Amino acid sequence: MDLQFDGDCAQANGLDLPVVVINLRRRPDRWQAFSHRMYAAGLTKLTRAVAIDGRQLPTSDIAALLGIPDCAIDQGPRSHLALTRPAVGCFLSHLAIWRWVLHRNFRRVMVFEDDAAPAAGYRSSHFCDVVVSIPEEVGLVFLGRIIMGGLADRTDGSHLARIYYFNGTFAYMITPAACHSLLQHLLPLQSHIDHQMSRVLIEHRRVFSAYYTEPQFFEPDWTLRSDCYVPLSDDAVADQELAQIIGHSRQVLMAEGRPLLPPK
Repeated sequence: MDLQFDGDCAQANGLDLPVVVINLRRRPDRWQAFSHRMYAAGLTKLTRAVAIDGRQLPTSDIAALLGIPDCAIDQGPRSHLALTRPAVGCFLSHLAIWRWVLHRNFRRVMVFEDDAAPAAGYRSSHFCDVVVSIPEEVGLVFLGRIIMGGLADRTDGSHLARIYYFNGTFAYMITPAACHSLLQHLLPLQSHIDHQMSRVLIEHRRVFSAYYTEPQFFEPDWTLRSDCYVPLSDDAVADQELAQIIGHSRQVLMAEGRPLLPPK
């Protein structure tokens, strides 16, 4: 991925932080709309990461990434976890950005997908205060989140709390150390990036952690249809499978006495 970064990351809101935005080359309309939204939020130095388009990847390359000799990537997905061509492209785009972060050795980078938008009640001054207060050792922070099954710790008045299972990689901050850790655990590709990252957050919870901010500063713009959307072949079966995964994960975390949010 060729990121055209000029070294200037002084944002209008006062933050000095690189901001990278994943956007397909064929969607300049979304790039323009995203830039307009974020300029209003005080984020004015944006680096466009031209996304890897899964529709253009050879099937043999995808099979290699999945670690299997043959893959049914073009069949309708039967699971919320099942990879599709757009999901593979999204996954690889995030991985490419993490490798770029490691190469440049930034202290921390903010990553967005182009459907992110400031949440209701967003205040730039509060956002900046929270960002600068995040400890150096906190490697991965979701600035917007969809928590699955209440699988996150209660904040108890803090601006940060741990998260274990989430949906959506539309807004987060990451350090080189966190990039290095995730890259060790996310190949071969097995499921959508958010589900596979969530698996890492649960299975490796004693050595790697991620956090979410309270309040939520960004959320998906639900008026935009996701470029990764592919309809499921059987919603009911897929929902049941995901419910079982979340239910089992909740039992494991509760058994350790973790202060989880109520299930939803």
